[in-house]
Amino acid sequence: MAVKVNVPHIHPIFVHFPQALFPVAFAALCLYLLTGIREFETGAFVAALFGILAAPVTTATGFFDWWNRYQAYLTSVFKIKITGSFVLMALAAPAVLLRVYHPGVADLPFSGLGWVYFGLLAACTATCVVLGHYGGKLVFH
Repeated sequence: MAVKVNVPHIHPIFVHFPQALFPVAFAALCLYLLTGIREFETGAFVAALFGILAAPVTTATGFFDWWNRYQAYLTSVFKIKITGSFVLMALAAPAVLLRVYHPGVADLPFSGLGWVYFGLLAACTATCVVLGHYGGKLVFH
């Protein structure tokens, strides 16, 4: 007779960090573009930095949750969530590194790299929206 161990579900706690931080980063960068207030750009960078630090933890807890709760059953929703997690990290890492190595990348008016930075944060936000949508499909199915 197999004994089922009740494993705590920590993924729902971690999932909200990157899914909230990247849209906040993008919104703060947009506010910086509208107002020119430098603190919004700094806030965008800090939010993106914390987002990229949280994304691997979120991916790992999601994998752990998928493995334990769903017995690693691979549906289209899980394929999208797994792929999206890696896409998010692949978009966020260059955005943060670009800002780290070129601190003036977002100086107004934007240069070529400034628009790349803006585009990467916009793509991170869009990816978070998709991940959130498909996460909701798992919760509210």
